Amino acid sequence: MKLTISTGLMLVFSLFLYAQSPVKALQVGDRVPDTFWTTPRNFLIGGKVVQRNMEQFRGKPLIIDFWATFCIPCIKGMPEQERLSRLFRGKINIVSVTTDNEKLVSTFYSSERNPLGKDFTSIVDDKELNRLFLHNKIPHLVWIDNQGIVRNTTEGDALSEANIKAALSGNLCVSPLNYIYPNTVLMMNRNPEGMQSFNLLIKGRIPGISSSTFRSNGANTGMIIFNHPLRWIYSVLARGEFSWFSDQRFKLDFEDTDGFNNPSLKPDGLWTVDVWVPEEKSALLKKLTMKYLNENSGYSAAVKVTNTAVYKLVYLPSKATRQLKTKGGQPANLGFHKGSKFINQPIANLINDIQDCAFIKYPVLNDANLDFLIDLELSEVKDMVGLNALLNPYGLSMVEDHQELEMLVVSKTDKTN
Repeated sequence: MKLTISTGLMLVFSLFLYAQSPVKALQVGDRVPDTFWTTPRNFLIGGKVVQRNMEQFRGKPLIIDFWATFCIPCIKGMPEQERLSRLFRGKINIVSVTTDNEKLVSTFYSSERNPLGKDFTSIVDDKELNRLFLHNKIPHLVWIDNQGIVRNTTEGDALSEANIKAALSGNLCVSPLNYIYPNTVLMMNRNPEGMQSFNLLIKGRIPGISSSTFRSNGANTGMIIFNHPLRWIYSVLARGEFSWFSDQRFKLDFEDTDGFNNPSLKPDGLWTVDVWVPEEKSALLKKLTMKYLNENSGYSAAVKVTNTAVYKLVYLPSKATRQLKTKGGQPANLGFHKGSKFINQPIANLINDIQDCAFIKYPVLNDANLDFLIDLELSEVKDMVGLNALLNPYGLSMVEDHQELEMLVVSKTDKTN
């Protein structure tokens, strides 16, 4: 199944909030209960918390903005939100809401991180509103009309002058966000009774979510990967399946003109896959997910032995001017950074660090045949010359070669994809 959903890209923080709750969550089209207006809430105003209800907002359109003190996009959007609040004063109200407690928000209020100064206000230490309006990430907006009816739920970047004008005229045309329930199949609020397996593949960015996770409902285990390019998804699956896999052992046998790699994260080139299997097959989940992608994405990945260019890490002790064998001590590995230490480590960890260097285009193979742990002084390196200059004093060297090697090769199976 393919479902295409395309919207603008926004960097946000991902949360699962209050999946199980005695409060009935509201959907678009529902009217807020009377208690929404009458329940006392903790408002931080002028740096102090006072109890007030929402009666002052009844009868006019209202936007609820869910945020948190750790949410950088939320804080960056505050000045524009304040500008819009002043621009539409008397026509619409905007109320900020956070689950953060009074101490956290008061500290934020008094800090340089607060872009509004004394104009900052928010409901703090909230539980009920977060249960009433379920959402997966913040900033999250709930649009309520003057009759108290929920008209939309959107990401934070939907807060604009044009959209507020559209909301006031009853013509806000933004697709509402879907809440993704934890431990539940995608796009459903509960798992089907007797569910044995479930597979779903969506092409196009799904707004309101940006996480990947394993899930379980007891009888089934699922893995969902949200909003990523196919190359990234295949790489995640391959790392779980093949101990030898690295980015350098990923090969396309076609020219990528359709966005398989999608390095710029274009929304229409992002994919979401949700696969559930019986609990007893949980160890096969990544393998079965790759099989499902192969059958439905228009691409197919398979392990093939190919003759490929490689780098080999070799050890010539006669060339060494510094001791490579460890002197012991607390293990440390901070990678290739200025002043970094590589202490009491296996050679395999050095191979991994080398493969993480941006200039390494070929697979790196361990040809050093060391049977001891090692110490090195590392530094930032920008090319192969610099890497060898760092390794050579220890008798280590990177040499280029060719070898028959297992590679994950992706082929295009759907000409229209």
